[in-house]
Amino acid sequence: MRLTIRQGQNQMTKATMEATTGVYADIGVSLGGNAARSVDFSREVDRIDTIKSSNSLVTARMESSQLGLSKMKDVGDGLVSKLTALQGSHDPGSITVAIQSATSALSTMMDTANTMVNGEYLFSGINTDVQPLTDQTTATSADIVTALNTYATGLGKGVSDLTGDEMETFITTMVEPMFSEANWTNATTGWSQASSQNMTSRISNSEVIESSTNANSDGMRYMALASVMTSALLGQDLSSDAMSTVSKQAISYTTKATSGLVTQASQLGLSQERVKKSNDALDAQSNIIKNKLVDLQGVDPYEASTLVKTLETQLETAYTIVSKIQQLSLVNYL
Repeated sequence: MRLTIRQGQNQMTKATMEATTGVYADIGVSLGGNAARSVDFSREVDRIDTIKSSNSLVTARMESSQLGLSKMKDVGDGLVSKLTALQGSHDPGSITVAIQSATSALSTMMDTANTMVNGEYLFSGINTDVQPLTDQTTATSADIVTALNTYATGLGKGVSDLTGDEMETFITTMVEPMFSEANWTNATTGWSQASSQNMTSRISNSEVIESSTNANSDGMRYMALASVMTSALLGQDLSSDAMSTVSKQAISYTTKATSGLVTQASQLGLSQERVKKSNDALDAQSNIIKNKLVDLQGVDPYEASTLVKTLETQLETAYTIVSKIQQLSLVNYL
């Protein structure tokens, strides 16, 4: 009887586990030679879950980058609006507003470009542990003003006597090159320590995507160019013709900046779409494998529950018999 109870208890534990989990309590014993297939299927499901977990981090990084690019584009659009208004009026108030807008736009761009998510800088390319941008406004503005005075002196003129065409030549040949990628990333005097190489991420067995962007793009360099140039040149004693040229060039550069930012956002958008499709494919693959696992490991829950109730009845009966046997005594028959 003790052996019967012990066997019943073991069967009860096994049946209860199977009724609760829906799978065999001992895969090896139940499946025999098919146990290896079960292990392979389980390992594949775990691998898919790992990829999807990684994809969720990639998606979060790209979504945060998209928000940053959108914010920079909005301030660029606002700067274009202020510069457009300046073209029709060169009064000191409009000039002050334009300079303040340029300074604000640059500050927003710098703060956004240096954003961190999960301990990584979003716009550093593969240099995720390095802050991408350092504000060089003061030094660059001083260089622009010095170059302007030298340029005017070379023409035998004062700064206030420069024509619109002469100012355009100065901007395109002397100011714009200050923001070339080579100068922008100069290790000593440059603005950026970001890598021009973007991060890549594996989103499935066969797909690898670019999952980040960087601060060395045309969009951010042109934004800095437009902002610094506006602040540096509008504060000088320029003629109306030269000031109009500065405004026109600043609008052109800011438009190029917003266009570049939209391009960056579009590239990230393509990567986001690929991640979404990859996740859909991984979900479908995982469901197929899980169904195969259920077919391989699964037990009939109704049958398992019935077995549990049967074993409960048997154990209760065994306990009752044991109790009655323990109560037997010759004294009762004497």
